[in-house]
Amino acid sequence: MAETLYSDLRPPLPTLRVLLVVTTIISLVFMVYYLVAFSFIGERPIPDYDLIGVMAGDSSAEAKQRYYTSSRAILQEGLAKSSKGFQVYSPTGPMIVLPKKYANEIKSHKQLSFAKNLEKATFSKLPGVSLAAGMGGFKVTATKYNTIGDLIKVQLTQALGRMTADLSQEISLAISSFFPRSKDWNQIIFYPASVKLFSRISSYVFMGQDVSRNEEWLDVTGSYAVVGFEYIRALRHWPAVARPVIQYLLPERRRMWRQEHAARRIVSDELDKRRREKAKSQKAGSPPKVYSDSLQWLGDVQVKCRQRIDIPAAQLSLGLAGIHTTSMTLTRAMFDLIDNPEWIQPLRDEINLVLRDEGGWKKSTLHKLKLMDSVLKESQRRNPIHLTIMTRVAEENVSLSDGVHLRQGDMVTLTTPDTMMDPAVYPEPEKFIGDRFLKLREALGDENKWQYVSTSPDHIGFGHGDHSCPGRFLAGNELKIALAYLLLKYEWKFAPGHDSRNIELAQDIIPNPAAELMLRERNPEVEL
Repeated sequence: MAETLYSDLRPPLPTLRVLLVVTTIISLVFMVYYLVAFSFIGERPIPDYDLIGVMAGDSSAEAKQRYYTSSRAILQEGLAKSSKGFQVYSPTGPMIVLPKKYANEIKSHKQLSFAKNLEKATFSKLPGVSLAAGMGGFKVTATKYNTIGDLIKVQLTQALGRMTADLSQEISLAISSFFPRSKDWNQIIFYPASVKLFSRISSYVFMGQDVSRNEEWLDVTGSYAVVGFEYIRALRHWPAVARPVIQYLLPERRRMWRQEHAARRIVSDELDKRRREKAKSQKAGSPPKVYSDSLQWLGDVQVKCRQRIDIPAAQLSLGLAGIHTTSMTLTRAMFDLIDNPEWIQPLRDEINLVLRDEGGWKKSTLHKLKLMDSVLKESQRRNPIHLTIMTRVAEENVSLSDGVHLRQGDMVTLTTPDTMMDPAVYPEPEKFIGDRFLKLREALGDENKWQYVSTSPDHIGFGHGDHSCPGRFLAGNELKIALAYLLLKYEWKFAPGHDSRNIELAQDIIPNPAAELMLRERNPEVEL
């Protein structure tokens, strides 16, 4: 009876669904409103450190924005005022900046965590950020750094000597694909061409020739970092308590998901192809093809260590680590050489001499390009990729040797201008001197300290210590070969109205990605 009486009072099912959707939307709107309204509370500065770059009445958000656009001036002001460190409002929060005298302590301190800084910078511990959500490459970089870093340092570095000739051939083919071939002057936006070049080279080294020819893969691996950092920047605009909800509303997240989905499909197809090849060889009783790339090495690590590795995400992580950093380095070196053309012919002379003496591209060829090594290191000294580097997070309270104290959770960093523009170490530091490090190697008899891939408290372009860039040996080889081809095969100048000025945003120093160069083919003096 009751069922009959009340059944007419129930709304029809479609109406219930509409009400449910409307209620959900209203709830989300109010939840986001209250999260935002009650969480824009300024981050408190770290006690006992002068706060630089903040004006009276500034909120922490306003201070962060000022640092984002004026970081170099703020850092230089702090270094001039304090010999024991100061703090700034960085995009990731209050950050202690220490002078370079602390480099050796920071580089190996067990309680100052490199991984925690990566987690904080990339939001890899944010609830809801999973490998299926588009952030796989970033999360693997942050949480599996030792696995990826060890793979590069051990497996890849050991293989470098064997792959020099193949690498030079691949770079030659890639340059022919991405740079105009004409005796007339042509115009090119250099940085995007450099990204394409190193996307292909990196893919060749890490995944083999077939994948390195896959245009979809090259597009994904070349743009994944850009979209990822756009997502991170967008998320930083929101207070921490709102991010778990806001992340789902960002279009950058959806773009990352699409890219990672494509990457997983391409890597899985390559792995399936290799499994089929192996099964076919075993069935025929013949030895299977031996691969020497990161797909094989990561698979070996899984078996040996009984550790599951997300191999597609690991491949994206390797691209994150190497493609854009190497592309920016080559772009900056080219800009420096065009600005200082007196070094171009000496470099060509060295390349020609060494290639003739060595009979082509070998490990020893790269080692003997000492002027080029010096030019790359000088370019990195004046134009590193970051203004701050060796950033760490204290996992517990830490006291350094002279009493400087860091609390658990404090973020600490060093600056590249402090270490690499010191006139006591580098006379005329603002000047580009191509053979500066060649002379240091000769005069001081310290061959190792001043090589391009070497690190020290006086040159932290690759970091310093346990977490210095593990891929710098590969990057050095790639850069030397690429620069040799570009200098021997082309003449260069800036296009009218373009120059070498950098873009500086927070800690990043970016060579102008829109700068255009003019190039025309020349006849190399030696066979490449």
